[in-house]
Amino acid sequence: MVEQPDEEAAAAVERLQQELLTRPEDNDLRTQLAWAIRRLTEESLAVTVYEVRVIASDRQRRMAREASARILELAPWDGDLRAFATNLSDEVERGGRWTWESKALAQTLAACVAVIGLALVVAGGLVGSIPLIVTAALLSSAGLACVVLGFRREAWRITAREAEPLLERAGI
Repeated sequence: MVEQPDEEAAAAVERLQQELLTRPEDNDLRTQLAWAIRRLTEESLAVTVYEVRVIASDRQRRMAREASARILELAPWDGDLRAFATNLSDEVERGGRWTWESKALAQTLAACVAVIGLALVVAGGLVGSIPLIVTAALLSSAGLACVVLGFRREAWRITAREAEPLLERAGI
């Protein structure tokens, strides 16, 4: 289901970038290139059946980050482009935040692991068994690490997985 963006948009970006090398101060050309990058970016993102664009892969996320910076660099005076680039940059930033998936389950598992670990440490202390104390501490620490690794995700990954059944087009 992976699709490449429209070749015309990619070719337009390449052509305009080459022209900009010869005329770097041409603001009309800079604006045209920024709009072409916007079109290419929009075509590269995943789209749901409800026509909502979603960042659904690392590659799309990298492209969105680069495109937003490049658009702002090229044409900061264009309000529409600036709004698009700012929103895209904000979406990339929000998507990079780590969040809990199935938070209630993760908290329950973490609490159980911690209680069992503490109970074993206390039991080891009461019977005077240092190997039991060390083993309990190591196993409970490993258990907590597994809970964190199993339930913490970047927000964009959760959004992409939730949107997957609704994708009409996967993008790049």
